[in-house]
Amino acid sequence: MMPYMLLRGIAEAQPFFERLERGEVSAYTSVLTFDELGYRLILALIKDRYAGSPLELLRDQEEKMLEEFAPNVASLLKRLRGYTHLTVLDVLVSDLDVMNEVMPQYHFRPRDALHYAAMQRVGCLNLASNDPDFDRIPTIERYTI
Repeated sequence: MMPYMLLRGIAEAQPFFERLERGEVSAYTSVLTFDELGYRLILALIKDRYAGSPLELLRDQEEKMLEEFAPNVASLLKRLRGYTHLTVLDVLVSDLDVMNEVMPQYHFRPRDALHYAAMQRVGCLNLASNDPDFDRIPTIERYTI
């Protein structure tokens, strides 16, 4: 996930987001990305600070973990939202029809099928992602770092 790489400071993601910031490219993402990204960032920050399973720590000490890490994650997500040339798409009820079609056809997880529905709705089938599952849909052109 490109935004995850950016917010975790992985240098390879930086050039893409610099191009986005300069307006050389425009990009779309879905509100689902922010949900996934927030969750992954919380788990990563827990893993950075504590020994053991971040998922178990989050489950067992949810309030404590969120008190500690949610402010940082919210700040990171706000930073991502600040890119002028990044359009965040809503998930629509009509996307559920596409999701229900795509899941069995391409063996997609529901969330990935909803991402695809949003892409299809705006006519953007170029995808910057390290997720090879999207290669199952022949109309998607996936770009990786």
